[in-house]
Amino acid sequence: MLPLYSTLSVCFLACHIAREAILPTDIYRWAMEGKLPYMAAFTEVDRLLGSSVKHCPLSARQLFRPVRVIGTWQLEAAAGSIAQRIGLQLPSVNFYAIAQRYLNELSLPIERILPHACRIYEWALPAELWLSSNPLRVPTRVCVMAILIVALRVQYNIHGQGIWEEICETGRNADGSDPDENLPPSMRPEGGTSEEFGTRELLCTLASAYDKIDVAHGYTLICVEPLVYLHDYSKDLHSYLKYCKDIVFPGIACSIEEDHLIEIFQDMYKGREDGNPKARMEETQTTNGVMNKRCRDGTSVGARSISASSSGIQRIKSEMEDHGFCYLPPRKLLRSNGYLHYRRKTITGSLVCIGHADYYVLIRSFAKLAEVDVRVLHTSVLKLERRLAWIDERIGRSLDALQNPPIS
Repeated sequence: MLPLYSTLSVCFLACHIAREAILPTDIYRWAMEGKLPYMAAFTEVDRLLGSSVKHCPLSARQLFRPVRVIGTWQLEAAAGSIAQRIGLQLPSVNFYAIAQRYLNELSLPIERILPHACRIYEWALPAELWLSSNPLRVPTRVCVMAILIVALRVQYNIHGQGIWEEICETGRNADGSDPDENLPPSMRPEGGTSEEFGTRELLCTLASAYDKIDVAHGYTLICVEPLVYLHDYSKDLHSYLKYCKDIVFPGIACSIEEDHLIEIFQDMYKGREDGNPKARMEETQTTNGVMNKRCRDGTSVGARSISASSSGIQRIKSEMEDHGFCYLPPRKLLRSNGYLHYRRKTITGSLVCIGHADYYVLIRSFAKLAEVDVRVLHTSVLKLERRLAWIDERIGRSLDALQNPPIS
């Protein structure tokens, strides 16, 4: 017997076969918002089956009402498992469409970046771009992000030269406000629309996009001024329950026991709010296994409180530490202009990621948009870099063999 959540996996599988840029995060969001008939589908099942359900001792609500919406990792793994069971020969994900979508959402120049990313994709063809039934493997969208990050690092020479430190130093003022405020016009995020789109413009654009990405209820919302795509139900529990009643479960009457249980939970929630005013300002949510502190206005804050007077580089240092990264100061003496490979290091018994601020500003925006932990994306980038280095070494050996054939 197939579980109910397999219907969501089949929906994603159909989009994957149709080569659409639809991600598991989209399926999850649509199911939570009621745009996909999943949470309240049992009402339609009851209507379609009609009298045949009367002979069953269990109601359609008991049989076909889902308990929860599965996470995006499990959804993709279930889709791969279904394809494997029925013998589908699946293609890889539509890299071009998904990469184009991500670049567009981050306001990055598609015409300049996407061709380089496609070359890396065609050259490497990592196995992580195919669906897998392994629930422990990273999602395919993470591999797409890793290719984009490598392409950006190569194209914009992001190898720890201290560009972000220069941006923070230029934008720092007396009250320690956002460093973007005092930047010259050519260095602000809006400079990305001009022909001169360098490393400074790239990092500023990513920093601005990072602040506009709002993760609520386990999915991503893009806040684009002057429109903010943030639903009212994400404010508090009462708004979410009202949204479920009006949109997700329209016209569904609860039983007396369910109404009584809802009243008990609402009284408990109201008592907790009245007894702890700070809980009304901040709440801790777990989305896809990542802990995020959230404010009521939808702004994501770090796990560590930082004063407004601290400089931008101090904020990025503290954020890197909170996410398991060790800050590296800018490289003063560049031994070479080649690609800089980062490594993970064991510090006090735990594995810590090491990187420069430029690299972290780049990777954190992509990780937040993909709704994965930044360390997961960093690990995927390291794996892709090792594969590219291996391919490069094999090509070098082949060329040497052609130039110097063995003497028989």
